[in-house]
Amino acid sequence: MFILPINRDSDSIRTPWIVVLLMAVNTAVLLLIYATQSSKTVALQYGFIPASPHWRTLISSLFVHAGILHLLGNMWFLWMFGHKVEEALGSWLFAAAYLLCGLGGNALHYTLNLHSPIPCIGASGAISGVAGMYFILFPRSDFDLDIYLGWWRIKTIATYARVAIGTWFAEQAVLALLTQALHTLWIAFWAHVGGFITGVVLALFSSFLTSDDDRIWLSAKDLRSDD
Repeated sequence: MFILPINRDSDSIRTPWIVVLLMAVNTAVLLLIYATQSSKTVALQYGFIPASPHWRTLISSLFVHAGILHLLGNMWFLWMFGHKVEEALGSWLFAAAYLLCGLGGNALHYTLNLHSPIPCIGASGAISGVAGMYFILFPRSDFDLDIYLGWWRIKTIATYARVAIGTWFAEQAVLALLTQALHTLWIAFWAHVGGFITGVVLALFSSFLTSDDDRIWLSAKDLRSDD
C-alpha cells in the first residue's frame, strides 16, 4: 500500500521555464547516456556512492535515472509541485533552491549510510524539496490524497496541501526507517526525507525575507485556491 498527493490547484500565471528546462535536461540525459551504456555502468559512474563520495557524483546523480518509469514518475512530481513554487520564488532562486534540496537529500542519505556501496541516483531528493517548499508556501491548495494497493486505487480523500503532502512525507520517513532497519536500501528514502526538510527550511527562510506586500499577495492567491 502506498499514497500519492495529487495537486488539484493548477493555476499558473507564467510558464515555469526552469521546471521545463529541468524536465528537458533529465530526459536528454536518460536518452543520451543509456543509448551508449548499460544501466549498471551509468549508476556506478554517475551515481552518488556513500562509501566513495565525490562532489561530481553528488551533482551528477541528481540528473540520472534508472529508466523511463523512474524518470516519468519524478518529472510528474516535479511539474505538479514545481510550477507554482517557481512562480512564487522566481526562476533563478527556484533553480538554486532545487539544487540545494538535491544536495540536502544526498547529504542525509550519506550521513546515515556512510559505508554503503550502492549508488544513489535520481532527482527524487531535489523534487521532495520542491514538495517541501510547496508545503510551506501553499498550505491550503486543493489536493487529493490517493491511497493505492499495488496498482489499484482504493480510496481518494479530498483535502489540502498541508495534509496530503504531510501524510506523504510521514510515509517516506516511515519507509526510510524500515529500510534502514532491514538493511534494504533499494530506494534512498532518506534522500526524500533530507530533500523535503531542506525545502521546508528554504521556504521558511524565503518567507522571512519576503516583503509584507509580497506575503499579502501570496496569501490572497493561496486562499483563492479554495474557491
